[in-house]
Amino acid sequence: MTVLDSISYKEAFETILDNVESTKLTKTLLLHECLGEVLAEDIKATRNSPVFSNSAMDGFGFKHSDNKKFKVIKTIYAGDKYEDFEINKDECVRIMTGAKIPKGIDTVIPIEKCVEVTEEYIVIPDIKKGANVRLKGEEFKKGEILIKKGSQITPETIALLSSQGICAVKVFLKPKIAILSTGNELKEPWESADEEEIYNINSHALKALLLKHGFEADLIGIIPDSLEKTVDFISKLKETYDVIITSGGISFGDADFLYEAYKQNGLKAFFHGIMVKPGRPTMVGKMENTLVFALPGNPISAYINMFALGIPALRKLCGAKDYYFNFIYAKNKSDFKVNPKKDHTALGKLKNGEWEVYKSYKYGSGMITALANSNSLMLLNKGKEIVKSGEILKIVPFNTDFIQKGDFFN
Repeated sequence: MTVLDSISYKEAFETILDNVESTKLTKTLLLHECLGEVLAEDIKATRNSPVFSNSAMDGFGFKHSDNKKFKVIKTIYAGDKYEDFEINKDECVRIMTGAKIPKGIDTVIPIEKCVEVTEEYIVIPDIKKGANVRLKGEEFKKGEILIKKGSQITPETIALLSSQGICAVKVFLKPKIAILSTGNELKEPWESADEEEIYNINSHALKALLLKHGFEADLIGIIPDSLEKTVDFISKLKETYDVIITSGGISFGDADFLYEAYKQNGLKAFFHGIMVKPGRPTMVGKMENTLVFALPGNPISAYINMFALGIPALRKLCGAKDYYFNFIYAKNKSDFKVNPKKDHTALGKLKNGEWEVYKSYKYGSGMITALANSNSLMLLNKGKEIVKSGEILKIVPFNTDFIQKGDFFN
């Protein structure tokens, strides 16, 4: 009979990260292909920004002095190319936003701020030297690091890459992931299920979770409840996939033989069992170069543990420098009881700075409505009997971002 470990949830989280190494494998992608990928190299500026000193406003450019009246000698539009020229103390140019500033001009006054404007001259009030002039290289200079290796590429990142004329970047390869479920009683959503059969929730929920976080996964199907077949099946999968995710089959039941099948394929477990409610029957380890997540069969437990333990590990695996959850402080809305001898993963709703656990934390790990009606997770270390109303908690939203390091446990 399988005997489960009793490590804490936080220890499980750190143990996985300690045993996961970032990939060294890379590929080059065009700009329009790289959204969500992780950079495998520092990106340096190929040119200054701005490339040339230019006007931040439509107005008049001049050399700052005590003079208040200037003769208009030229009009310069954005995109105009011209031989640079000196400007006298009593002269100015009419200049448009983004236009290159001629040599010697150090100040621009908006048209509407002038005291008097004619075709031939302007009269201005006092204005600070350097106003409305964007100097060459003031944002960043050629050669400066703009985006660090390990950063995830966002639409904002792509805007910055485009501004530098960069059309292709080197990114880390993402892992090839397989998702399986166990149990002869499982049916796929498109199949008919009688009252003694259940639908395969976990595979589809986990695939969607992974996709949300930028990871593709193959749905391999359901492993029959047979040790011999499972050993052979796992043996073939580990030759193809970098990560294997299964749910069910590693608990105490006579037919829960998946752990044995993993062991026969060379598994070295980081741990097998977490002292947490819900989600205790969880095993994570490695078979040679393949990372294994053996999750509970109950849908809530499987989903939470893949989110809280699996997603950070996959981010580290694919080279991301940020793989700790960012969190939000929120006020607990109502009292709820917990087992002080266990850690807890509690689902709830975060809104307007308050967090409320779902149904007073009185839901089972097979109740899908708890997951569907929650938008966040609270991770609680053991030791408390009651989480009190008004208590400030660290809450991890399901749509959270990631940081380099942080303690999101309560």
